[in-house]
Amino acid sequence: MTDLVFDVTVCLLLVTASIGLVVTADAGADTGVDRDTAAIDADGVASSLATSTATVSYSLAPGVEAADPSLLDAGGVDARELDRTAHGSLAGLLARATLGAVTVDGVRLTSARDDFRARAAARVASELPTRGVSVAVAWTPFPGAPVRATDALGPEPPSSETVHSATLDVPSGFPAAREDAVAASDDGFDAVARVAANRTVAGLFPPALARLALRGDEPVSTLMTHRYERAGALVNASVAPEVAREETRAANADLAAALAPRFADAMRARYDTPRAAAEAVSVGRVTVVVRTWSA
Repeated sequence: MTDLVFDVTVCLLLVTASIGLVVTADAGADTGVDRDTAAIDADGVASSLATSTATVSYSLAPGVEAADPSLLDAGGVDARELDRTAHGSLAGLLARATLGAVTVDGVRLTSARDDFRARAAARVASELPTRGVSVAVAWTPFPGAPVRATDALGPEPPSSETVHSATLDVPSGFPAAREDAVAASDDGFDAVARVAANRTVAGLFPPALARLALRGDEPVSTLMTHRYERAGALVNASVAPEVAREETRAANADLAAALAPRFADAMRARYDTPRAAAEAVSVGRVTVVVRTWSA
């Protein structure tokens, strides 16, 4: 079965066709030996991640077990309802898998995509050189935000090696936020934070898709309810009544209202001005960094 609501998250909307590639060089220690000719081409690896495609089959069982273990018992849900398939570029699959591991203050939101993360990582790793390369994936509404998602493949490069890197920007599928954040920056950190919080929540819980999930069959309805309840608990917002009534926009408004002050505090601690904070807003993209060195 394909992921109709893609594990009941916004990543159904992820567009992997538009991927930006920026190649950079990160100089390591100078050992006096020319190792560049032996190093793997970071640009080439990144380009392969952006253009090569794959299909990954996985199960929602880990998320269902965390949300309501009784659904896995006999008579709970048909095992076939737990099967999902995702297709896309390797970079897109990594981005989608990483967004399945969103944390708030370091605490995971859900486990619905644990199996997908493992299988996507294994599939991508099978396409990488066995030595001399690592891939890091990161998403956050802005650097320093309490909400983030990260993942990594491969070892850390040795400190003695010259390291080359290439960066891919993959659309997250979340609503764009930077332009509106910049426009709001004249009204201060709180206004910028509200834009970032609203778009973050709308990305994690697209209102129409979330309502569809809440009204859907098991296990989708339970997974979405659990996701909302977990988010409410992590940001200290009561959303259970709205979720029970399938009022997703109201639930989202409560989550964003609770999250915005925390975003504002994080912005004040990191940025000198609201404009600087607004320009750092990155809700709309996942960053994939490839690092290579001589094996």
